[in-house]
Order: sequence, then C-alpha cells, then structure tokens
Amino acid sequence: MPEIPIEKFDALAHFLNEAGIPFERNFSIKEYTSFRIGGTAEIFARPKNAQQAAVLQKSIFTDRIPHYYLGGGSNILVSDNPYAGVVIYYDAGEDFLILEQSADFLRVSIPASARAPLAGKRISALGYTGMEFLTTIPGYIGGAVIQNAGCYGQELCDITESVEFCLNGEVITIPKEEADFSYRSSRFKTETESLITSLTVRLSRGDESQIRSRIEDYKQRRLNSQPRNRRSAGSVFKNPHSSVSEKKAWQLIDQCGLRGTVAGDAEISSEHCNFIVNRGKATSQDVYSLICLIEETVYSQTGIRLEREVVLLGDF
Repeated sequence: MPEIPIEKFDALAHFLNEAGIPFERNFSIKEYTSFRIGGTAEIFARPKNAQQAAVLQKSIFTDRIPHYYLGGGSNILVSDNPYAGVVIYYDAGEDFLILEQSADFLRVSIPASARAPLAGKRISALGYTGMEFLTTIPGYIGGAVIQNAGCYGQELCDITESVEFCLNGEVITIPKEEADFSYRSSRFKTETESLITSLTVRLSRGDESQIRSRIEDYKQRRLNSQPRNRRSAGSVFKNPHSSVSEKKAWQLIDQCGLRGTVAGDAEISSEHCNFIVNRGKATSQDVYSLICLIEETVYSQTGIRLEREVVLLGDF
C-alpha cells in the first residue's frame, strides 16, 4: 500500500469537522471487533446517515485515501499494525422504520448499523415471521447483507425486498433481484466500494407462540454447537460446495487433526473447529497463523481449498 502523506489526513479531518461528521484520529479498532484484536486507524469516522456517508465517500474517493467500511466487526481480523487509512463506521443507530403493515404482512426498513440479533428479536416480537434465524447471527445488518447471512435453512435474501447503499458519493436503492444473492455472498462481496446503509424486508404474519418457539430453539442449538464466552469471528471458512465435498468445513478441519491446535493465545476451538478463539491475549498474527495452518493442512491432506469467511484488514 503506498504511503499517504499525513497532510491528506489532516485535510480530511478538517473536512469532517466542517461537514459535522464525528471522527477520531489514531483510534484503536480492537474494541469494535468480536476478536478484540487489532491496531489503530489513522482516522475513524462515524457518519450518522446515508447523506453524511455519501459526502464522506465522495471526499475519500476524490483524494484516493485508503479506506475500509466496518460493521459489527464479527467477521474481521484487524492487523496488529496501524492502518494507514480511514475506517468508516456507519452509525445510524438501531431503530427500524415500519413502511407498511397489515394483518398479513409487514414491510420494514432497518439501518445497516442495527445489530442483527436485536433487529431479529424486536421485529419478530411484532408477530411477523421470517427473521427468527437472525437472532442467532452476530454482527450488523450491513454485514448480513454482504454475506447473505443464513442458518437453519434460511438466508437473508429470503426476506429482502431492497437494499440502500452509497456508491461514488450517491445514495442508491436496488431491488433484491439486483443484489445477486448467493450462498454467503452478494454483489457487495466484490463491489467493495458500496457502503450499505439500510435494508428493507417483507415479512408474513406468523403465529406468535411458534415464532417464540423457533427463536428459543435456534438459541439452544447455537449454544450447544459453538464456543461459549470466547472471543471469535464466527465461522472462519465457508462450507465447500456439495460438488467439491459432502463434508462441512469443520469436519475437514477435524479430520486433519487440527481441533484444539494453539498458536500463542489463539486456539482452533475444541468445541467447534471452524472457529478460532482468542483465549485472552491473542494477537492478530496468532490468529492469522492458524488460518494459514488450516488452509495448508486441509489442502495437503484432502486437496480441498477452503474459502475464507473472515476478512483481513491491514498488513499481515
């Protein structure tokens, strides 16, 4: 990455002040990641709405300043080294907006900065079904859109009506069909310059007792299958396509004898070996070394190349 003159960051800081967009300099990112690992960002900016996000986006594009859009931090590993760029943390709150409601269905707009589990619980409590699975998925709605988050046979695309995002300094809304959703992916997975600002979903009326029952069932299944009280980024790797392997990623990792392997204070979880956990004082390099070990070992023993779900930010 080419070195950016500090004057550019000073100029951006002045611009942010003038535009009324909250920001901080040399800000530690780690508290905004589920691993609780990572270094600092030269600028950490917090646009409060889509218009502020678009104005900021246009400025950094014009000045060609390195940047990263940070959501809930649940699928990211941040380098221990300082990030010489701008981390943009969209901070529009968690309040959803009911667009249309009837006895049969609900249309609701959810900010990208809303926590997915909380949004799932709050909207499900209105008596409409379709978001129960989100109550067990970590991270924010924006990240859920990018990943087309899913579990227990459901995916976000099943309930999506439209997505709002910023691109090239403009606020754009597209219907579900243009989002190119697929397994754990969407157009936003490769179109990384798009900053998601909100999601509109359409839900059907459901039986409230059945909705509560599903939420409790999903919660228990999650608790029984994943590490408890450990810092992690969720599943490190995608499950291979069925045409490549009938085994899930965790089964391949387990088959290769990697369950419980430790590097520094990071561990391939003994509870769910597609998770890497921070046992307390792990560094990003500890985690990265285990990611590489898994990739190399699984490929050498099975011929299968696992694809990462975890995103890396900074130098490794």
